[in-house]
Amino acid sequence: MKSKIWVLTIALVLSALTGWASNKVSPGKIQPPQQKTEARIDVAFCLDTTGSMSGLIEGAKQKIWTIVNTVAAAKPKPVLRIALVAYRDQGDDYVTRVIPFTSDLEAMYTQLRAFSAGGGGDEPEHVNRALQEAVGQLQWSKTPGALKVLYLVGDAPPHLDYRDGYDYRKASRQAAGSGIIINTIQCGQTSSTGEIWKEIARLAEGKYAAIDQSGGMIAINSPYDRELTRLSSELNKTYVAYGDSGAAAQKAQETNDFAAASLGATTSAERAVSKSSGLYKNESWDLVDAVNTKTVALDKMKPADMPAELRGKPVAQQRAYLEEQGKERSRLQQQIQTLSAKRDGYVAEESKKLGKKSKDAFDAQVLQTLQDQGKEKGIQFQK
Repeated sequence: MKSKIWVLTIALVLSALTGWASNKVSPGKIQPPQQKTEARIDVAFCLDTTGSMSGLIEGAKQKIWTIVNTVAAAKPKPVLRIALVAYRDQGDDYVTRVIPFTSDLEAMYTQLRAFSAGGGGDEPEHVNRALQEAVGQLQWSKTPGALKVLYLVGDAPPHLDYRDGYDYRKASRQAAGSGIIINTIQCGQTSSTGEIWKEIARLAEGKYAAIDQSGGMIAINSPYDRELTRLSSELNKTYVAYGDSGAAAQKAQETNDFAAASLGATTSAERAVSKSSGLYKNESWDLVDAVNTKTVALDKMKPADMPAELRGKPVAQQRAYLEEQGKERSRLQQQIQTLSAKRDGYVAEESKKLGKKSKDAFDAQVLQTLQDQGKEKGIQFQK
């Protein structure tokens, strides 16, 4: 009897060991992160807006859509939020201006366009306060596995003589403890800035880069830009404004189109591509998006909130009209995506001719760090 029990015990132990061995990760092999249904991405820019930064600020307005388009192509499907923290110094028009996280790309672009360079004087700026507010005041995602990246962009070191409780080292350590990566981008060649920018990146597990004072952004026009801009204008006709703020928001969409076009064909084309992506949602003012996302129900809308062209009509007729607008929008967005793929190929070939110069620009540094740091979260940026 005892021998049978021993045989049974040994068999069970061997079975357990076999199961353990089959599930054991081989030495030196890192298991890839589990596939997620969507990628949560928070990107914030902490930006020096003093007079010496005018070139970078205007360049950022040109290249923000390039950055958005790269994120839009991420796998898994991305959910992007962007925040802005502008900073100057004591005695200027403002010390900091904090623009909270938003997934509303139109609202974000409107805020970014409003920034201009001014103020400054002495070399140091209030980097300490800006960094601490970017880390502590912005409502960063609490979703496990979210990619949370803060870019500190400036050309001057922080004031170390203020005794107001703000401290870049404290903010950097707080960021690291909260899973927020701080990448620092130095504009220009001031050595005192470089030393501290490198320290901040090290403390917050990010990367440091030095670029030209103006940002070094390069615009590559393509044969497809004009048609992409035209399709963008056609796309606007598929939006159906509703509610108190609908008309104003639709007007802002047109204004932002005009502003992008004034910055050049490249910016206008990139914005068109963004408007064709899954990140471009306007349910707060567009009834097509609002119905598709179930933000509003047609049968429960107040008559005053209903667009004039649909007011008083049966719900079935309203729904049919919105569906037609949605189909036309999808058709135009598909045309934009097709042209965008051709444009990407053209731009890639032209970029090769520029060599290292194209890789040292502000937007190139942002995209490279997003790509590298996204991999650690199981996010692949395809563009």
